[in-house]
Amino acid sequence: MILTLTTDFSDSGGFVAQLKAELIKLFGEGINIIDITHNITPFNTIEAAYITATALDKFPEDSMHIVVVDPGVGTQRNIVAVKYKGQIIVSPENEALSLIEPDEIRVIEKEEVNPKSSKTFEARDIMVRAAYLIHKNGFENIGKKKETLCCSLKPEIKKRKVVGKIVYIDNFGNCISNIKEEHLKGGFDKIILKNLIFRHLEDTYHSPTSSYKALINSSGYLEFAYFKKSFADEFGIGYLDEIEVYLTEE
Repeated sequence: MILTLTTDFSDSGGFVAQLKAELIKLFGEGINIIDITHNITPFNTIEAAYITATALDKFPEDSMHIVVVDPGVGTQRNIVAVKYKGQIIVSPENEALSLIEPDEIRVIEKEEVNPKSSKTFEARDIMVRAAYLIHKNGFENIGKKKETLCCSLKPEIKKRKVVGKIVYIDNFGNCISNIKEEHLKGGFDKIILKNLIFRHLEDTYHSPTSSYKALINSSGYLEFAYFKKSFADEFGIGYLDEIEVYLTEE
């Protein structure tokens, strides 16, 4: 089976190795562990949300995912298991899951999974074991059902207007919003981000009309870029900065 890992652990400290060792002990050597990334900016659950949402859509049904960006490790915050498009995600309940629309949610009972868990490494002691128990016993046999997640980063849809936010800034300084191509399918008059106004979308990062631009990226999200420069640095853009899209009147 496929099981992925997404964390802010980086390559230091041996934490990723410990996760993998525990997974192999429980699942056996036949498990296919894929590292999505371990370089999420520390504690940046919003960055994790974009990485998680865009990666999950590329994996087949029956894949499992452990997402660990956890500023509240060891506290009373929930650890949840989420069913999404035939896949299972185990994660702390925070913004890291806020760009997906779960089919079902269950709150994991930490004491039942591992009463001897470390308070500072629940990814290893709770989340890995929870993933194994779900694999062994079924999703419906772990924890308690929950109706909704605590956090949502979906854009706000108003009459002839979409209000979104920047949810990811990549290594090139491109700024990606939570607004998807489907939100713009009827056309728009203008897009406003801080003091910048965009009246059309470009197809590529290199275009003759302007060095900076708005476009739909390869994952279907509205993105802002500057050719061979950092859009974020040039215009002082940060996480959760607001975008307004004024839709074309019918």
